[in-house]
Amino acid sequence: MSPKLLPVYLLLVCQFQLFAEATANETVILWSTVSPGGTYALAHPKMISTSSDSDRGAANGKPPTELSIVNLQTKEPVLDLSGFGATDFAPLDPLDASSTHWFCAWAPQEDHLLVVNALDPLACLQVDLPDGHVSNVGSTLVAAATRVANGPTARKPSYSARSPHLSIIDAHFISAHECYVTVNIDYGSGPNARRVDLYFQINAGGNSLVFERSEPYPNPDQPLGGSILASRQVERLYQTLRGVLNEDDRQLLTMQQQSWLGGRDSLDNYGDRVVFAQTRIAELRQRLKDALEKKSAE
Repeated sequence: MSPKLLPVYLLLVCQFQLFAEATANETVILWSTVSPGGTYALAHPKMISTSSDSDRGAANGKPPTELSIVNLQTKEPVLDLSGFGATDFAPLDPLDASSTHWFCAWAPQEDHLLVVNALDPLACLQVDLPDGHVSNVGSTLVAAATRVANGPTARKPSYSARSPHLSIIDAHFISAHECYVTVNIDYGSGPNARRVDLYFQINAGGNSLVFERSEPYPNPDQPLGGSILASRQVERLYQTLRGVLNEDDRQLLTMQQQSWLGGRDSLDNYGDRVVFAQTRIAELRQRLKDALEKKSAE
């Protein structure tokens, strides 16, 4: 090679290496897992590690991981979550989880996170982000659900001697240190399946859940129950939408939501509240769809 071309060649090699490193570090954000303030979300590498990469990770004593909690402002990983695949969570719409069974529930301050396996409650995790600590809380969830299922008021079929099948259909933080988890209890006997809301204190025992109480799941066929469930859906859509918007749009959405809550609370009839909420659900779904499509195109 001509000595005159050597500096150009070295420059091109350097740029190629930088491009390769940047490409390898790119991540795919799972917007269905975004935190309420838009600070964090789960993500997986755009280029999934090869088997040799995995072998090197295992050789170094650190198991390979495909998912991380990332800071959306810096795009830097904050905490790795091992044992997950890139397709375990819905990539965009949290309401379309037909091919996934994991979902996230964030505390409003974005410091705690429940990572929920809907089909296997024993696999559920609690994440303490400031401490960088991940705890398996599945046994606590299952113990509480089993206690309720076998309680004196439980509608357990008299002919069923087997343990109930448990699954989780919802989880939500109602304050910084309290959440509820909705569990479906099924003895495999059709009509005897039921749902119950289990309430827990967060971190009260050191990176753990502490069972507080159980409440009957709202009856969707009654106006009051239908209103409660519709309000939960509005809140979930609102929280996810807040996370994907920029700061100006987020503040505008907050004002709009406060106005909507005032309008809902002015209605005395719970049936009217259900209709009012259903209209809002349709609006938020469309806005979330538009926002997610915009994010995926960026």
